[in-house]
Amino acid sequence: MAGLIANAPRKSRTIGRRTVLKLAAGSLAGAIAAPRLIGGARAQSQTTITVWTWGGVERFAPRVAAFKRLYPEAAARINVQVVSPGKQDPEVYQALRLALTSGGALPDLVQMDYVGMPEFAESGSLTDLKSMLAPYEGDLVDSAKQLTTYDDQVVAVPFQLKPKVWFYRKDLFEQAGIDPAQIKSFDDYIAAGHKLHEKLPKSYIMNIGDQPDTDLYWMMLSNWKDARVADRDGTYQITKNPDFAQVLDWLKGWRTSGIAFNTDNWSSDWQPAFADGTIAGSLIASWMTAFLPKFAPEQGGRWGITSWPEFDRRGSNNGGSIFTIPAGAKNKEAAFEFASKMLLEPKGALDEWERTGNPMAIKSVRPQILADAKTMKRPAGMSDAEWALVPVNYFGADFMQPIFDAFDGYQVPAFDPAAAAELVLMSRNTEEFLAGKKTRDQALHDMEADMKAQIGNPYKS
Repeated sequence: MAGLIANAPRKSRTIGRRTVLKLAAGSLAGAIAAPRLIGGARAQSQTTITVWTWGGVERFAPRVAAFKRLYPEAAARINVQVVSPGKQDPEVYQALRLALTSGGALPDLVQMDYVGMPEFAESGSLTDLKSMLAPYEGDLVDSAKQLTTYDDQVVAVPFQLKPKVWFYRKDLFEQAGIDPAQIKSFDDYIAAGHKLHEKLPKSYIMNIGDQPDTDLYWMMLSNWKDARVADRDGTYQITKNPDFAQVLDWLKGWRTSGIAFNTDNWSSDWQPAFADGTIAGSLIASWMTAFLPKFAPEQGGRWGITSWPEFDRRGSNNGGSIFTIPAGAKNKEAAFEFASKMLLEPKGALDEWERTGNPMAIKSVRPQILADAKTMKRPAGMSDAEWALVPVNYFGADFMQPIFDAFDGYQVPAFDPAAAAELVLMSRNTEEFLAGKKTRDQALHDMEADMKAQIGNPYKS
């Protein structure tokens, strides 16, 4: 339960991460264990599975320790070796590309965000998991089912669901006379931002700077099911689909209206701005439950959680995080057994939630999660200061309910196989628009032209 201080990590950031439990040095390393004798009989050799993740192997250590604790019989057969190709998820994708093209050794299990998966699914590089997932399908929440699939292929085990969640300072909103439930349209949100800043000149309803976090583009675009960069025949939609123009208009509106503190997520002054009350709200995703207590430890009980306003409520943060098994992996069954036990079986899923705050992918544990959140007690060895930062104390015992409510509009973005490269070009042109170097229509035109020239048909690149 102590792990609820540190939620499952965000896609491409490693700032401020802290694990609650660390394995002894070297416990994640090593090859296949040598046969050993138990009670005079030769024990069955372990199968070593290799898991690729980002942000360092120590971040995954508590999960491996939990597997050994919860499933000792399975752990006696399956040894988990963790490798971290880099600090961010694109480095994992690049390492996998390299292994696939060079014929190098492939991992057995790869953590991805959904944004990175279509590239490998499209090329046939991932294992079809339909039969393996079949026993769990009835218990998967609808959003998790979306994460398992790409173009009718079932290729992923859902790991971290990331619904869009609005965090706001209850005390400051109350002082300004703002009710989040009454904020429905974009204009409502702007008006509330002005009202807050007029009442409390040092506080802003949100933050956005010159280089918005790239997650924000698709988090906003995922509000619409048909917001895709290109059709399968290579016809680009950016200049044709009004949703892209709408997102740029909203970003510009936030930047120029005066309601937003001028800084971007993960900049050096982002975290301090929460701590001193400058940032009084954040349109972000559920994983923020892990970071706010560390950003602003003195503000326990002051933050509320709700869904995004109706104008952009549907969608998700890059769909969410998943595990895939490469088609050429040597230990597919063992890899799936590890992932399924920890994420799709109630015992493993509840333990994962207790350690990380991850909303989890299966229906059967949700009533227990809601009940446990109200009755959690401080684990032995945890200090008063640490216990105060656990989400059930910091946000309140009912903090999971609004997160579950946010799943009502959960949608996975319409990513194609070139999504990572497209995002770079989308970001570059959007930043030029926000800086006043391009009109909105010029930015959209150049965005599409750059993609046509540098990517071509994303389904055939």
